This record gives sequence, structure tokens and C-alpha cells, in this order.
Amino acid sequence: MKEIRIHGRGGQGAVTAAQLLAIASFYDGKQSQAFPRFGVERRGAPVEAFTRISDKTIYVRAGVYHPDIIVVLDTSLIETEDVTVGLKQGGTIIINSTKSPKELIKNHKNFKIFIVDATSIAMKIFQKPIVNTAILGAFASATKLVSLESINKAIEERFERSPKLIDINKKAVKEAYEKCQIK
Repeated sequence: MKEIRIHGRGGQGAVTAAQLLAIASFYDGKQSQAFPRFGVERRGAPVEAFTRISDKTIYVRAGVYHPDIIVVLDTSLIETEDVTVGLKQGGTIIINSTKSPKELIKNHKNFKIFIVDATSIAMKIFQKPIVNTAILGAFASATKLVSLESINKAIEERFERSPKLIDINKKAVKEAYEKCQIK
């Protein structure tokens, strides 16, 4: 089983990203869970969302304390909290940024770090810094845990009433998939 923790800010779509990731893994024939951790959050406040993906039935109904993968939607969170807390040795971090891992993560050599400028992709495609679907393209590219095809199916399911949203979200996913790089 792989456990994923997504760090974002309220309004960036971290919860939606976790849900889409769970749906995509289901389309790939896996078991999945997605859930958020909320307090009295408001737009812009730190938010965490979680996804579990497994080839077997998931019986765990607890929080994710030692994730295999961390996804960071907003690098300003790295300045205020240690996003690597609990991350397993050799774990994977996927960051929306243009900076190098050395600039972002103190113990960067302990992890596999992938960087994608999801904000630029989102601004170009949506004209808004909503990076959640773009980061899923980077997730698929970096981890190979879910297929690009399944992420697109999850987007079709989520946005079935808005074909335009389906098309532009798929475009963001594809571009981030292609631009995600290990650093």
C-alpha cells in the first residue's frame, strides 16, 4: 500500500486532487481511499489531504502518519512547516516550484524530489493558480502509480457536466506529465 499526503492551501484544490487520485487508481484496478484533514480552515489556510492506493483491500481507517509520497501545491508551506515530517526514508516528494530541491528541502538527499511548475501551467491554461489537476499529471509521471489515462477518466467523471472543464483539465494534466522532472 502507498500512502500519499498532499499539502496545499484552502482553495487550491488539495482535497479534489486527493479524490481524483483515488478515483484514477480505482480505474487502474486498485483499491483506494481519499480524505482531508480540516480544522477551521479558510481560503489560503494550510490544508492536508490524503490518499491511499493498494492492490489489496485497504482495512486501515486511520490518518496517514508515515507517507510514501508527499505532494506540495504551494512552496510557501515549506517555509512555515516541515512537509517531510513522517515521510519514509527514500520517499518521493513532488513539488510545484521552479526552485531546486536544495533550495526547498533541508534534507533533500534523503528523498526523490520531482519538480514541476504547475502554477505556470495553470495560469496559462486556466488563467488562475489552481494547480491541483496539473500536479496529478506530475504525480503520474513521477510515481507511475496511476496512469495518465485513468487520471483523464477521473477528470471526465468529476467534471461530466462541463465538457470545457474536462478539456482544459486534461490539457493541464498532460503538460505537467511531460514537464515533471526529477531534480
